[in-house]
Amino acid sequence: MNKLQKGVNGMEQELAQSAKEVKKQIKINLIKKGMTQVKLADVIDESPVQLSRAINGDMSPKSVSIRLKIYKALGMK
Repeated sequence: MNKLQKGVNGMEQELAQSAKEVKKQIKINLIKKGMTQVKLADVIDESPVQLSRAINGDMSPKSVSIRLKIYKALGMK
């Protein structure tokens, strides 16, 4: 494995770890608010499937937009 491959692998691992942390924080905040993902999807006017993709780290522009709605709805900073 060359230096570039090692660097890319390291970045991918960091990205995966960050996605796991975001997912964890969203789940914690859902529990604190006594809210299900389905209810949250309704609150932010998105489908449960799209919400799930966003929570699980999808990086499409739509998922990023949904995460911003999630943070606002759950009072996350």
